Amino acid sequence: MSVKGWTVVFQGNRFQAEIVAAALQAHGLTPEVFGDNAYGVLVDFSAARLMVPDGQAATARRLIKEAEEAPPEHDPESESDPAEDV
Repeated sequence: MSVKGWTVVFQGNRFQAEIVAAALQAHGLTPEVFGDNAYGVLVDFSAARLMVPDGQAATARRLIKEAEEAPPEHDPESESDPAEDV
């Protein structure tokens, strides 16, 4: 499916698409998530496409790539205290 003036920048799970859309929106972009894939006998409500206006596609792809390549944030709460393991 294509929409004139819009570019698909992410395809995947609906929940992931919504998270990516929120991050893009926080950077001032205008994302839209579409998740209406119903082909043949099977209906997949979890699949989604994330689209942005054509002029925002390069920025959206760059932001997504940067997020995918970034190391996970350090969470000091998830580390156990070595003294507690004794």
